[in-house]
Amino acid sequence: MGAAMALALTGCDTTAELTFQDEQLIEAIPQGLVSPECVSGITDADSVFRWSVLTSFDARLTPGRRYTALNAALEPGKNLTAEDISFSDGWFFVVDTAGRDMTCTDASQCPEGASCLTASAMGLAQYYYAPDSFCVYQTRIEAVSTPQFTHFGRNVQPNNPNVHADGMDGRSVAFMLDNSATLDGSADNNGIPDPAKATDPYEYRKVGLNQFMDGMALSDEKSPRVEYSAHFANGMGESGVYDASEAWIRTDAVWQSKVMSQYPTPSGYSPIWEASAAALQKLRDTANVAYTHTMIAMTDGAPNDNTDDAHESFRRLMTAMGRQANLHWFDLEGADKPPHARYAENVKLGCGTYYLFDNPVFFSKMLRNVAINTESHWDVGIKFTAKPPEGHIYRLATTFVMKAGNSAVSFEAQRLSEQNSAIDYRLVWAR
Repeated sequence: MGAAMALALTGCDTTAELTFQDEQLIEAIPQGLVSPECVSGITDADSVFRWSVLTSFDARLTPGRRYTALNAALEPGKNLTAEDISFSDGWFFVVDTAGRDMTCTDASQCPEGASCLTASAMGLAQYYYAPDSFCVYQTRIEAVSTPQFTHFGRNVQPNNPNVHADGMDGRSVAFMLDNSATLDGSADNNGIPDPAKATDPYEYRKVGLNQFMDGMALSDEKSPRVEYSAHFANGMGESGVYDASEAWIRTDAVWQSKVMSQYPTPSGYSPIWEASAAALQKLRDTANVAYTHTMIAMTDGAPNDNTDDAHESFRRLMTAMGRQANLHWFDLEGADKPPHARYAENVKLGCGTYYLFDNPVFFSKMLRNVAINTESHWDVGIKFTAKPPEGHIYRLATTFVMKAGNSAVSFEAQRLSEQNSAIDYRLVWAR
């Protein structure tokens, strides 16, 4: 007991020494690709990769802290540089108008300059791609900037130009949740759920929301300040928009009672733009002005037809808010449901990340990652040797590696086998 009291009384220096001895890098937490226009200090980059790193102390890799792998305190620009970030040679898969990888029998069926190759020919045989040939562009990927660290609140290393802070007191998160009948398969079955036709029969969207809350709770803050709202979209027009709570939700208990315990049964159509505008308007008008603002949209297909005016209203609002509200879009594409390019376009305006995937398990995997990256994150500018045609959406298959001293963490942006099915972790790039 005396030894323990002696350690406690020595204060911060002892804590740093214990961290130096014990703390290890454990896991890379990718968010994905962000538009370079949204990140100050990164120029001449085709895109920005954003991620966090968790350590064995359930904490984030943070500048100024000492780590065993470095044998020193972490200082971006000194013992963490662009040379410590690497990507394997990658492949851009062209996305077709149905949200799938574009297949081919020869290169003449692909966009200009693309090759027509199987996964095996690309060296990706160990991953879970179909045996088809795909329209692809091979690319090398180079990190072209010093990794930058940003915290939503405080600057943890104020004398380092690669360390930044938003200077906010907390975080506001507004959800727009598609709740249309396609989710449970009742759209074409007289209102009766049909798991065989459902896009999310096992309700992974709800698991994902719980994982998001777990990610928010994984905080380095002693008393995190957060608030949430949730708008559901099922029906037509503004009458199909349901706000789960007029007041902002600030505790887990209220979130469970107002949202998770009263999650509406899927029904009707998809007033996506009307619900998105309502969620963003609430974020602008009544969220805490001293908090960072994030909007997360979860959809399983395209919005209702003839909603151009509603889309323009949302787009104008998104443009006006700019960097003041990061927009992340989770786009679950079922069979024969074309992706909505406007989702990706608005994400670029909203300085967030666009996710296009075909397995609802992705909700439960990546929503946690987004939550973790709202508190703090790392950014690095990257350049591609390939210059695929503009006007397309691409999925980028590669492997990311970050070294820190004699340790490293990695992330495979590939189709991986998990829970007896393939989950697509490729990075989505809207060109």
